[in-house]
Amino acid sequence: MRKAAKAKRKIPGARRSASSARAPKTARAKAAKPQGQNKQDYGRYPELRLIYDTAPVGLAFLTPDCRYMQINQRLTEICGMSVEDHIGRTVRETVPQVAEQVERLVEAIMRTGEPITGIEVNGQRVDQSNAHHTWITSWHPSKNAEGQVVGINVVAEDITERKRAEAVLAASEKALHESEVRFREVADSISQMAWTADRAGRRNWYNKRWLDFTGTTLEEMKGFGWQKCHHPEHLERVVKGIQQCFENGLSWEDTFPLRDRNGNYRWFLSRALPIRDQAGDIACWFGTNTDITEQLEAEKALRELNETLEQRVEAATQERVQIWNVSQDLLVVADLDGTYLSTNPAWTAVLGWSEAELIRKTSVWLLHPDDREKTIVKALAAGKTTQRFENRFRHRDGSYRWLSWKAARDGGRIYAMARDITELKDAENRLRDARNELAQVARRTTLATMSAAIAHEIKQPLGAIVTNADAGLRWLDRPVPNLDEVRDALTDIVADGHRTSEVIQSVRSMFTKEDNVGSPLDANELIRETIAIATGELDAARITTELELADRLPLIPVHKGQMQQVVLNIVTNAVDSMRGIEDRVRMLRVRSRPYDSNGVAVSVQDSGPGIDPKNVDRIFDAFFTTKSSGMGMGLAICRSIVEAHGGNLSVTKGIPHGSVFHIVLPGPQ
Repeated sequence: MRKAAKAKRKIPGARRSASSARAPKTARAKAAKPQGQNKQDYGRYPELRLIYDTAPVGLAFLTPDCRYMQINQRLTEICGMSVEDHIGRTVRETVPQVAEQVERLVEAIMRTGEPITGIEVNGQRVDQSNAHHTWITSWHPSKNAEGQVVGINVVAEDITERKRAEAVLAASEKALHESEVRFREVADSISQMAWTADRAGRRNWYNKRWLDFTGTTLEEMKGFGWQKCHHPEHLERVVKGIQQCFENGLSWEDTFPLRDRNGNYRWFLSRALPIRDQAGDIACWFGTNTDITEQLEAEKALRELNETLEQRVEAATQERVQIWNVSQDLLVVADLDGTYLSTNPAWTAVLGWSEAELIRKTSVWLLHPDDREKTIVKALAAGKTTQRFENRFRHRDGSYRWLSWKAARDGGRIYAMARDITELKDAENRLRDARNELAQVARRTTLATMSAAIAHEIKQPLGAIVTNADAGLRWLDRPVPNLDEVRDALTDIVADGHRTSEVIQSVRSMFTKEDNVGSPLDANELIRETIAIATGELDAARITTELELADRLPLIPVHKGQMQQVVLNIVTNAVDSMRGIEDRVRMLRVRSRPYDSNGVAVSVQDSGPGIDPKNVDRIFDAFFTTKSSGMGMGLAICRSIVEAHGGNLSVTKGIPHGSVFHIVLPGPQ
């Protein structure tokens, strides 16, 4: 069911049922009369009936128990029932849709004795034909001589048209507000500063760009506050000009400086247009200020440029003539046939020919016979862009000079420049000869280095072979040859032979471009095997070995023979350094650990005397050695092997004694 009424004033009292909302029994007894008697009283006062029937608003009188005693025709339009059908009947009987609300109103008035006004009610006809109509009602108590409320006077005014007008006005105001919002959004986004003024020119709005530029607020700028942002030398003129336009209703335009928030002035082109209403009268003014500082500066620079153009052209011409005359490069202007039209003095300085001897001739008579095909005058004449080319021109003394050319076509002329490169050519020839000689020396040096490296690296495995062979012979020379020992010695000889082959191959690969990356290898296993090979030498030197190997290491792609030779060489050097140590334990400590994400780091530390600080930077140089019988190739080869695998080999001072060699090898890339 459609909601019957909208209360604009809070009704005192809680919501009650229809029976509880009725007046007390004593009040009903005093007020109630027979229905026929009510009609007689209504007819007894013709003046009252005339007022009710002719009133422009709806009128009714209710008893405390919400029974209609009087009602006029206008009020019956709310529910669509006749006057006769209302008299003597209750609101709940006639208009049950609003009965509960009416009963609460009556109860509140009976309790407080105060009127209630501004209650809106919609049409309540059954067919809903007047549902769009709205009445505003007022409820006033009727009191007897003792001040007791004996009834309620109801006044209802049809405000449908007013509500419609209010709705139209609200919609218009909303549309106007939305239009203003859109206007301000657009005005705040434009690149100019914008403002509006009333018809007298008093400013009443500025866009955000104006406020940001001037560092002011809208309150400061309203009215004629904008004048404080003007340059004092221009203010009087600007005010006079714009005021005349405001008074005459004419558009305005002017150029003047405005002060920014930092106190600096910038030039603006300012315009204002009158905004007229439908009657043609000026409603307001809309103005903009466009920053033209850069434009004015550019115009000023252009004016200055034009004023000095002639002098600059003359100066530039003189500079070009001077460059033409003092240039050490050969400059020439020729036609499309290659005939020289102009040459600079460098031709005389470089080739000995005067300008008179060159003009109106081509270069054919000067070219070396072998270089005539290199000259590309025809290509230039066809419009092609040339790169550098070289040829030889004959000197007046009969010799030839090498020239490097750059030429280009522009219209019907060819512009070319040549530089004498004879000395450069001679230097290139000498350099080429020197490189050939150096290459031969390098090949001889490489051969000698490789031979020395092979001799150095195979000394250990060859020594092991000789030692094992001697041991095997001794086992055979016994009265009862020990064949098992002989077999072990021969097995070691075979292993040392294979290791010798690997060493030779490893050294050879360092002097070639072969790929040194091998199969994935466990660094811990490599360390254990290398220490096992050096066990005899370690035991003979009374050296204690400690292995501190990480539990899990990533596999690294290395050449096993090469990397084993690196570790063995470092271990052997450590053994040699500790042979003369008597005041402390001879200790060799080898550690391994993961490096980076998938690499491995290995360190070899000894307790020897260490490396002299002055030799640290040279320890890895080829042919540098601190041993009386050393060749100086071991560590140089080791570093080459490690770096060939993408790693790094370095050395630091040991704590408290000796040296620590660090091998860092990356994992798979």
